[in-house]
Amino acid sequence: TCTQVVTVIDTENPTITCPADVTVTADAGLCTAVVALGTPVTNDNCVVASTTNDAPATFPVGTTTVTWTVTDNSGNTATCTQTVTVTDNENPTITCPADVTITADAGQCLSSVVVLGTPVTNDNCGVSTVVNNAPATFPVGTTTVTWTVTDIHGNTATCTQVVTVIDTENPTIT
Repeated sequence: TCTQVVTVIDTENPTITCPADVTVTADAGLCTAVVALGTPVTNDNCVVASTTNDAPATFPVGTTTVTWTVTDNSGNTATCTQTVTVTDNENPTITCPADVTITADAGQCLSSVVVLGTPVTNDNCGVSTVVNNAPATFPVGTTTVTWTVTDIHGNTATCTQVVTVIDTENPTIT
């Protein structure tokens, strides 16, 4: 008698089809999202040993590529990629400074020095700009100043502040 060893080697890679790409909005108050990725479809001529991915626990606003890997019992692998897009559609917040009442400049029917103050702003991802439409000088009467905050993803919010200039200067007569 004799013994012959026959070794069968599995060199065939498994197959994997990724779940569909995912687009979601950021979770409320956050600049990230928890995303349900779905499940890939895998197959192998022998046995699938594991299916893994490199996804983070939370996804930042923007586009993230997730790589899925399937491994069979013989160590053969295959990969596919899935795109996860997180958008920020949450508007920033803005609270205007208090309304201002000031007297007109001496001899003028306007005020050239008005201290508006600074609004309080906040955003889930970050504030980019804060601007207002205040004129260089304020005429006697009421002027409404509109403040606009824009976040780093282009979302905006506004508030208004009222500036009242009063004329307390008596007229003259000869």
